[in-house]
Amino acid sequence: MRSYKFPKMFQSNSSRIWREDEYGKATAQNTLLLLNSERGELECDPYFGILLKHYLFNQNSYILKDMLIDTIYTQLAIFLPQIKVSRNDINLVADNLKGRIYCKFSGISQIDYTHNTFNLLLFDETRQTA
Repeated sequence: MRSYKFPKMFQSNSSRIWREDEYGKATAQNTLLLLNSERGELECDPYFGILLKHYLFNQNSYILKDMLIDTIYTQLAIFLPQIKVSRNDINLVADNLKGRIYCKFSGISQIDYTHNTFNLLLFDETRQTA
């Protein structure tokens, strides 16, 4: 069962924004959930998620990689408004020796306006074959 993790936005005894690592962890978890979900998998919203299987098992080309980056950018803009991401800041990195694909992107937090960088595992060949 997958679920969202929400950061503690305010301290219990004041109205100041809570500025610890909890926000970064929650955003990384929500982003990973978004990028690893297939469209239609979430019953409440049929547009949540990317078609990662479609991109992974299709003919590999620069156009397909560009389409996947566009999809990731669109999904981040729609479903994760707490982080502002530019399309040029999204990179897909393949580790051919380990059979992994990573999504690296950076963005500005809309909560405390800090610059965050994320390196998320999109695909791991060893997990798929085991």
